[in-house]
Amino acid sequence: MLKIDRLRLSLPPGYEARAERIARLVADELASLPIQGDAHLDRLSLPTVEVGPRATDRQVAGAIAGAMGSHLTGEKP
Repeated sequence: MLKIDRLRLSLPPGYEARAERIARLVADELASLPIQGDAHLDRLSLPTVEVGPRATDRQVAGAIAGAMGSHLTGEKP
């Protein structure tokens, strides 16, 4: 089970109106990860995740969740 107490995303200018939806979609994507065992992370910082300028909210969230999931599951992106 994955529990996130706080999720803070740094999005580029122009994404302010999309931030809440993207955060929800990231959480939805992370909920489907095959996390096994227990672990506690105080913080998880990722390098910049790049997406195309016309990426949908779901595509942006998928890229972010994919980067987070790779770290959490130990898989290579």
